[in-house]
Amino acid sequence: MAFDSAKYVLIQALLSLKRNIWLSIASIMTVMISLTLLGCSVLFLANTSHIAKTFESQVEIAVFLNERLESAQITELQNKIEKLDGVSVVTLTTKDQAILDFQESMGSKSLLEDLGGVNPFPNKFTITAKDARMVETIASQVTGMAGVDKVRFGQGMLEKLIVFTNWLRWIGIGVVAAFSFASILLITLNIKTNVNSREKEIHIMRLVGASNGFIRWPFFLEGLMIGLIGAVMAIIVVGTAYTWLMQYIINTLAFMPVVADQGFIMLVLFIMLLCGMSMGALASAFSVRKFLRV
Repeated sequence: MAFDSAKYVLIQALLSLKRNIWLSIASIMTVMISLTLLGCSVLFLANTSHIAKTFESQVEIAVFLNERLESAQITELQNKIEKLDGVSVVTLTTKDQAILDFQESMGSKSLLEDLGGVNPFPNKFTITAKDARMVETIASQVTGMAGVDKVRFGQGMLEKLIVFTNWLRWIGIGVVAAFSFASILLITLNIKTNVNSREKEIHIMRLVGASNGFIRWPFFLEGLMIGLIGAVMAIIVVGTAYTWLMQYIINTLAFMPVVADQGFIMLVLFIMLLCGMSMGALASAFSVRKFLRV
């Protein structure tokens, strides 16, 4: 009996899709468009967060050391800085390495000779912080340490960078929230229209003694199918478009950070599939509920 009921529900859902073909197509297209917008907004948020994190990770503190420091003192100072709260990495650039790097950037092979054998570069630590908002605090702590001559970390620009990256994150969150609300609203309204067009059919089923569950299941399954088909179409659009855009940025705008983690992209597409099926099924269930009240 259970098998016969399940078979009946499935047949009725498929017949309903065929019988109301234009409404079904409209509902599927609504799901597809809504989930496409939602998927794009989620990927937009991921990329804005990634860009913000990349910018923040590039904020470094340059610590110029007193030239009288011995090698052991430099190592001791480095260990002391590494223990500070918020410090991620401390890299030493010796004065010999600094002039070689500068000489290479200038395309010269005799810079040290041209300077009379005098190396004007000091030993330097480059500090990377775990969080850009901790840079100023770390810089102030390092400034007071013995053996430190100067500390530079882009004063004045750091605050602007933090404000900019925060704005990027909030814009991304706002886009996701707006499109999520619009997606749910569009899908619910469209499927509700589909259910309302069959009000008479629902009343007839009630008159002949059909239970609420028996009436509800075909609509629930129909909404699930609509959500599934619409979600698959949206996944194809979003997956293809984002893959093309990602490759284009990587090949032509290599300096621009972009989320290229295939695992994350597949997770977003899978969530889109679940959202489409859930939205379709729930929208149908809520829409038919008012006709089942005694």
